Amino acid sequence: MKLIIASDLTEPPSEISTFRDVTLFAKAFIFEDILVRCKPGTRTVYWDWLKKHGAHDYISYLIREDEKESGFIMASNKANLNIERICTENLSFIINCLRSI
Repeated sequence: MKLIIASDLTEPPSEISTFRDVTLFAKAFIFEDILVRCKPGTRTVYWDWLKKHGAHDYISYLIREDEKESGFIMASNKANLNIERICTENLSFIINCLRSI
């Protein structure tokens, strides 16, 4: 199964270290692949951002919004897990939601 994370959840107000924690947990215990869904023309920017901040280790691919992929989606709306940001305050909630899959 794939975890698909909206690219805006990688940037502030999300905490990049907590984003990395979520992807580490997800890759180690639940998901085969972790994808970051980006707007067309922004994949390089997001890859550079993730790499610069050491949060790219568990990301399998960056995909465009118009690419069809099935999986568990984390985003701010129209997702399996609707969240506004990834931060230490909601880390336990996110992990518990992922564990229940």
